[in-house]
Amino acid sequence: MKFKKCRVNLNSHSTNVNSFLKRFLAFLLLLISEVTVSAQDHSLDYYINRGVENNPVLMDLSNQIRSNQYDSLITRATYLPQINFNALMMYAPVVNGWGYSDVITNGQQLSGTLNVNQQIFNKKTREINYQKFGLENRSLENSRNLSVGELKKAITAQYLTAYSAIMEAQFQQEILTTLKEEEKVLKIWVQKGTYRQTDYLSVKVEIIQLERNIRNLEFQYRKEFSNLNVICGISDTTLYRLSLPAIEEMLKRSYESSLFFRKFMIDSLQIQTEKLLIDRKYKPTVSWFSDGGLVNNEPVYLYQNFGISFGMSLSLPVYDGNQRKLNYSKLRVKEETRKNYLDFFRTQYNVQLKQLKDELDNVRSLAVDNAKQVEIVKMLIAQERAELNTGTLTITDYILALKNLVDATHEGVQYQIRAQYILNEINYWKQ
Repeated sequence: MKFKKCRVNLNSHSTNVNSFLKRFLAFLLLLISEVTVSAQDHSLDYYINRGVENNPVLMDLSNQIRSNQYDSLITRATYLPQINFNALMMYAPVVNGWGYSDVITNGQQLSGTLNVNQQIFNKKTREINYQKFGLENRSLENSRNLSVGELKKAITAQYLTAYSAIMEAQFQQEILTTLKEEEKVLKIWVQKGTYRQTDYLSVKVEIIQLERNIRNLEFQYRKEFSNLNVICGISDTTLYRLSLPAIEEMLKRSYESSLFFRKFMIDSLQIQTEKLLIDRKYKPTVSWFSDGGLVNNEPVYLYQNFGISFGMSLSLPVYDGNQRKLNYSKLRVKEETRKNYLDFFRTQYNVQLKQLKDELDNVRSLAVDNAKQVEIVKMLIAQERAELNTGTLTITDYILALKNLVDATHEGVQYQIRAQYILNEINYWKQ
């Protein structure tokens, strides 16, 4: 908005001008203080906590971890003695010489036995299987932690987007308030011939435009706030005040402790475990067994046929078509694929972090320059106020200077928000 310069006699209007300036400066100070000390109705941590609690993907991964623990217990149970009860009652009649051979069937049979068997000398196999389940749990936990980090990043980004929209609306509202106050003064001065009608109409046009912008920004805030609730799984439709979060940069982790690189390490350990399990398939397996009960084919001697039996079995693979070598080759391909992904991701990881840090340094540098600009504008306003009191400066020029201060302050807040965006990304990659 452009103003035409006019010489104004302020002696007759000094009371109105000073009253207006005091109200405007008080409003400006209030806005700046709200930027630095915002209401804490619903902080970023609140939304992150609700999002983590409600996210079905995280619930699914947690349930997979629980399910895997049960699989481990089931496997452990298979190494305990297995007890079964078997019962049989059979009759094979022979009619006119036709029927099963008595030599094979004994004509009839009645049995009921309790059978016990257990594999022994398998401590190494058990340990490897437990190790396999442990690695699966670590992989699931790492996936869940990565999903939590990704969800936090998404919630934080959406929170900042909503916060940016409401701050833009607040700054526009401040300029609107300024122009409305100016409109009241101009209306009086136009009637007295101090200002021209065109100056007054220019202010009216600007007010209409700002009111439309504010409505659009308020709608945009409601939309972004609703999107934030959707991401977090919150059904509450109440519109709350948001505050600028203070995101601190995480300390750099070693590759081994990073969640991203831990995935590749776990994958490597799982491949090694698979190789050990293949080797165990070619080791001899020894089991013991026993049973006790009744086995009889002549009911008259039933009481004499209670007994027990016990023994041991040995199984040793001899030849399976060279499957061991083929499985080794399959694992080598899997390991090669893992290394390719690791090398590519390491490059991507380092480049991404460097770009983000360079961008953060640039934003912080611009913020420092902006702070210097704000100080200069404040000094300029102080000087122009003195000129205003002596009648050598128009009120419109002074209001324009105040608007420049508001714009510079607004720009400083935008740098703060942008820095939070970048820190959010950096912390995601550093997790």
